[in-house]
Order: sequence, then C-alpha cells, then structure tokens
Amino acid sequence: MAKPKKKSGVRPIDFRGVPRIESLHVKNYRALRDLSLEPITPLTVLLGANGSGKSTVFDVFAFLKECFSDGLGAALDRRGRLSELRSRSSEGPIEVELAYREAPRLR
Repeated sequence: MAKPKKKSGVRPIDFRGVPRIESLHVKNYRALRDLSLEPITPLTVLLGANGSGKSTVFDVFAFLKECFSDGLGAALDRRGRLSELRSRSSEGPIEVELAYREAPRLR
C-alpha cells in the first residue's frame, strides 16, 4: 500500500487580487529604442545578450518611482541628465506607457 504524500505547507500564490502592471511600452530610453512588453504576466522572464536592455527595463521602473517620489530633476540627475537617457542617434522624445490594474475588474 502506498504511503500518502506529506504536505509541504507551501501554498500556491493567488495572483488574481494582486495589483500588477499588465503592459509596458518604452521608446528612446537608453538601449530601449522601441520596446513593447505585452502582456506582462505574474512570471515574466527577460532574456537577451549583454547590452540588449534587460537591466534598462528595471531602470525604467526605478526612474518612474524616483520621478514620483523625488521629482523629475532628481531622477534625471541620478542618471546624468536627459542627454544620457535618450537612445543614441535618436531625436524623438523619451516615451513610457504602462497599463496597470489595481484589482481584477479595474484598469
């Protein structure tokens, strides 16, 4: 007779009620000339060669956080001003757009 499996005590996480970012679009921000991540799921993996912009995606979120908490000027100063943030050889503005859902039925 087989022994019953012992429960580990670890329960799966229910992401249905957790606020989350659903999509991200970035243009002309450092290595990210034109990036669209859609949909962003509870487990999203970024893969790419060195210098392809993986860490820059996380810096976009840090930059936005600093803009709201410390102001645009302070966030720019930490990154060497606007000329250091804009993608090389680009002339357009830096654009960041994200879709955020606070609750399952709210956008």
